Amino acid sequence: MPDHDNSSRTVTVPTCDHGPVTVWEPDWCTGSDREHQFGGYRVDISHTSPDYEFTVSTSRGTPVVLRACFEQRPFTECPPGHVPFMNVEMDGDWHPHGSDDLRRLSDTLTAHADRLRELADGLDDLTNAFDTTKKGTSAPTSPENGHGD
Repeated sequence: MPDHDNSSRTVTVPTCDHGPVTVWEPDWCTGSDREHQFGGYRVDISHTSPDYEFTVSTSRGTPVVLRACFEQRPFTECPPGHVPFMNVEMDGDWHPHGSDDLRRLSDTLTAHADRLRELADGLDDLTNAFDTTKKGTSAPTSPENGHGD
């Protein structure tokens, strides 16, 4: 992420409650209308980075499992306040995270990965048991397969 303290960019956002508002714009901000919400309320002005997408390969493609972006809301009165934070999209909703929150999320995802490995081992056991049982039974006989009466 670029050093946003050295940015000299500003953007003027027309708002419905405070008129034109000029704000400093971090280097990492995409500067799109979605973030700046022209004509909205001043408290809704936000700076947002491009999304970081976390994907997995599956037999049906590469879905996005988790999406995250840097965000800052210079006029908010709600947590996490005026400082930049990471907004993480999970299950269709966005959740603000500070650096400690991201570390806890990482730990949780690591625990989930460990659990998936345990489940993979369990699946191996089930598959091996299934293969052993299948080998122990003979195929039914019938006139069609040449083994019948």
